[in-house]
Amino acid sequence: MNILIVNWRDLKNPLYGGAEIHITKIAQHLALKHNVIFLTSNYKGAKDDVVKNVKYIHIGNEYLFNFSVFFNVKKIIQKYNIDLIIEDINKVPFFTSILVKIPVLVVIPHIFGKTIFKQTNPIFGLYVYLLERPLKNLYRDSFFEVISNSTKEDLIKRGIDEEKIKVIECGIDKRFFEYSYKKKKTPQICYVGRLKKYKSVHHLIKAFKKVKERNKDSTLYIVGTGDYEKNLKKLVKKLKIEKDVIFTGYVSEEEKIKILQESWISVYPSYIEGWGIVNIEANALKTPVISSNVMGLKDSVKDGFSGLLYEYGNIDQLAEKILYLLENRKELERMEENSRLWAKNFDWEKTGQLTENFIGDFLKESKSTY
Repeated sequence: MNILIVNWRDLKNPLYGGAEIHITKIAQHLALKHNVIFLTSNYKGAKDDVVKNVKYIHIGNEYLFNFSVFFNVKKIIQKYNIDLIIEDINKVPFFTSILVKIPVLVVIPHIFGKTIFKQTNPIFGLYVYLLERPLKNLYRDSFFEVISNSTKEDLIKRGIDEEKIKVIECGIDKRFFEYSYKKKKTPQICYVGRLKKYKSVHHLIKAFKKVKERNKDSTLYIVGTGDYEKNLKKLVKKLKIEKDVIFTGYVSEEEKIKILQESWISVYPSYIEGWGIVNIEANALKTPVISSNVMGLKDSVKDGFSGLLYEYGNIDQLAEKILYLLENRKELERMEENSRLWAKNFDWEKTGQLTENFIGDFLKESKSTY
């Protein structure tokens, strides 16, 4: 079978995130048995090539990729004799379902809804918000693969048939269980991810200021880059904690793993996520996670077992949760062991196989439609 995957970014894009890891793992699994074309946006240094049997094609750019898909998808389908489209809606829909007469499986990490206005300017926010609205009508013949029960519930609220929605959770690379970096002797806390406004890293910084008042030896590592980095550095300077907050910028995968495993706690304070792959990665490295109790993240954290959840935006509560683990070593050590047990539930091979099975079910159902 010839499969076309449409996703805004690939893993070599400097702005890639968890959604790109997810769809890439699916692509690589499907490429073991099928011909897989991965259509994605251009960026500086982008190169069309084949990686792990997946053929990558770059068109358009970061901002107008959806329009490039609109004008090019038919030609690509004809050229590669595509049988199935997998459309990953990670920003705005591409509406391939109304452009072509072949089955379209929709993969959704999460839907922004009104939360998009916390991430960007009102004009672009309205653009994304309005384009998400017609999912039910424009994809009425599609099936939907989501990565959390939170997103499934969101789709059902939008009127999409529950029987067409399948929850297939993200996996984790088995190599994460093989690392053995030692924990720092003094408390190290970390955040790993893009530095976007909606990720709410500023909440963590404010909470860390309170943590420092009781635990003077603690440090905070902020790993990643993004357009909100300058704002975060200004906040750190304003709070006079520059010596204890380390901005690493972009780091290699090996360095990311080292920081995650050396840390006592990993914190994810975001307003919304599809899942939170880094939470499971941290858990596999025996690092408990403290996350906001929001869509997606609440699915990736087993509260009281692999980590703790707190009310989003409640900085005092976040600080207290951090201090609770720092000041209760036996509880922290218990969660370190439990974290690894929790992480063992997730596997990319399982994710890929379940997706392949779901595609089979979808295509059987689609025979009467196409």
